[in-house]
Amino acid sequence: MRTVLAAFACACSSSLLRTASACYAAAMPAMKPKSVLITGTTSGVGQALLDHYVTHGVAVIAVNRRRVTELESRYPGVRHECVDVRSPGDVAGLVSRLAATGQLPEVFILNAGINRLDNDESFELAPYQEVMATNLYGVVSFVAPLTQLPATPACRHIIAISSLAAYAGNPCALGYSTSKKAVTACFETWARMYAGTDLVFQQLMLGPVPTAIYTMGDRLPTWIVRIRSFFSGSLDGTVRAVARLAQSRKRKLVYPWRALPLFLASRLAQWLVPGLLPGRKTLAGKKRRPARTDGP
Repeated sequence: MRTVLAAFACACSSSLLRTASACYAAAMPAMKPKSVLITGTTSGVGQALLDHYVTHGVAVIAVNRRRVTELESRYPGVRHECVDVRSPGDVAGLVSRLAATGQLPEVFILNAGINRLDNDESFELAPYQEVMATNLYGVVSFVAPLTQLPATPACRHIIAISSLAAYAGNPCALGYSTSKKAVTACFETWARMYAGTDLVFQQLMLGPVPTAIYTMGDRLPTWIVRIRSFFSGSLDGTVRAVARLAQSRKRKLVYPWRALPLFLASRLAQWLVPGLLPGRKTLAGKKRRPARTDGP
């Protein structure tokens, strides 16, 4: 009987402790960074992140490759830097200036990215080079000078806005999928290399959300577009996911979670039934190459 009573008392006390801890955590203010640097804030996810952090009183450094007067007038308290991420020298100069003046932010959100429709039979190199220069080399341009800075007691979060397209290629934009796969591979390696240091490498694996890149799937068949819209997330949800990632040491976060099965199913479908997804005829309006009939 004593054993039963003791077990009951322990269960009650642990339950009360959990409840008290939950109430205490709920009452505590959410931790947020004091300063954030965001690349590519002229539209889409970048602009949503800019608006979120400004609204919450966080000092923001907005990095874009061109000056946008409308953006500067809308956010007068934001430090606007005109830097092309495709230029390693310009990026290194910005990081050097921020470090020299003690204004290095706590969080770097490397969001700048572009997409190009490149699945045709011309095989021109320019679309691939343009996408890789921004999506991959632009990320490396920021990471390289940050790793050369002296270590600090506080953590410095480096967050890449990647994509689930890294796992299942987008048939409309092969260069975009390849660039995101490369970014994912780099960040997974850097996260292991710099584990336990002041540099925290993190990724947001982003599924379909309503941005400019999102609309590039309009060339897909209607049934695919409808399925994709069901699994899509929102810009607000994306912002919350990035903010949650910046407050943790998680290496990777997927948003929205319901999009992951869609991408995995797409990958499986491409492997099992290659002709199920659209090919060159659907995407580029060109006829497929005729099959060979003269043997191997």
